[in-house]
Amino acid sequence: MQRIQPILDSLLAQWQDTFHSTPEVIVRAPGRVNIIGEHTDYNEGWVMPGGMSRSLYILVSRASPLPPKGGKHHWIAADLNEELVFDHEEDIPLTRSIWAKYVLGAIHVYENDLGPLQIMLGGDLPIGAGISSSSSLVGGLLLALQTLTGDQKTPKDLAQLSSRVEREIIGLQGGIMDQFAIMLSEKDKVMMLDCRDQTFEFISASIPGTQWILINTKVKHQLIDSDYNQRAAQCKQAVQIIQHTFPEVKSLRDVDENILIHSHLPETLYKRSSFVVKENHRVHEMKQALEMKDATRAGQLLQASHLGLQHEYEVSCDELDHLAYLANNSDGAFGGRMMGGGFGGCVISLVADVAMHDFEKKVMHSYEKEYGFAPEIIHFSLSDGAEVIAMPPTP
Repeated sequence: MQRIQPILDSLLAQWQDTFHSTPEVIVRAPGRVNIIGEHTDYNEGWVMPGGMSRSLYILVSRASPLPPKGGKHHWIAADLNEELVFDHEEDIPLTRSIWAKYVLGAIHVYENDLGPLQIMLGGDLPIGAGISSSSSLVGGLLLALQTLTGDQKTPKDLAQLSSRVEREIIGLQGGIMDQFAIMLSEKDKVMMLDCRDQTFEFISASIPGTQWILINTKVKHQLIDSDYNQRAAQCKQAVQIIQHTFPEVKSLRDVDENILIHSHLPETLYKRSSFVVKENHRVHEMKQALEMKDATRAGQLLQASHLGLQHEYEVSCDELDHLAYLANNSDGAFGGRMMGGGFGGCVISLVADVAMHDFEKKVMHSYEKEYGFAPEIIHFSLSDGAEVIAMPPTP
């Protein structure tokens, strides 16, 4: 097999040591970045995500030789040094590892009796960093299962299936942004996605003389699942109240400032709704800023987005606020904001090339002084969506 990169070579060596074979299918699934448009996808709004160069690799084979019935699953999460072996006809063993639940969910939603599977997962996606490693796992595994069985679902079909896994199996009431970005992205571009009609266009995110970077707080406060679902529920509750006066409103996507003012929402629901309305506007303004290659305006939009996430949507945390403050108040840094569900993870920042070294040094020193450990600076490029990089030979 052709050498692709050291991470994959290491996984293939571990696979050979464990299974004494070559995997039938290998899939690369990127992480997801999001320039702007946070918590708008489940409100049928607009978002601006893209696949990133850091990836998860998913190696899959049917268990061989296949038993007449039953047989054993053997799943390995190489980065976590965890593995599960259990009978195909039994329930998954009790485990604290969420990755195994995502694997099982993908297999179930695929609606195909695949039999026992050998699966290995590994890559360079930091877990809990808000770059959607879970959606990369689900979408990439669905693509691998399709390749294994010869099905012909489109990338959009697989994105929709992946979203079902997270909603129905895992219970996270999110939208479609992560899944569409992971399955459908194009290299060097971001996707402006309409989450109501699921149409999208690709836009260059490159601004000469600047770089997009991520700064990983390396924390993940254990609020995200419950609070994420609470925010989704609050948005739905706000829409129900708004509909008493404006019955034509179907989601917060249909709401503007005038409607908000005349809907008499309770304070908390007003703050949540106001953020979503303004964030939708910011996505469209960011499109203009990127087309004009206007780093200053792009930075202003990032700063406004973070302030809204901090004070109106209330999904930030001290560590994110510290990094965002540095990104929004340092020479050569145009702006930054928290990215992802919140309560930890990454800040995305736009920084001038000439200022990058000094900015990184300042961030590392300030954060370590405040919290006692260093953040992680993640340089990335925008990548294509999930792809099969090895597949079974045609019979």
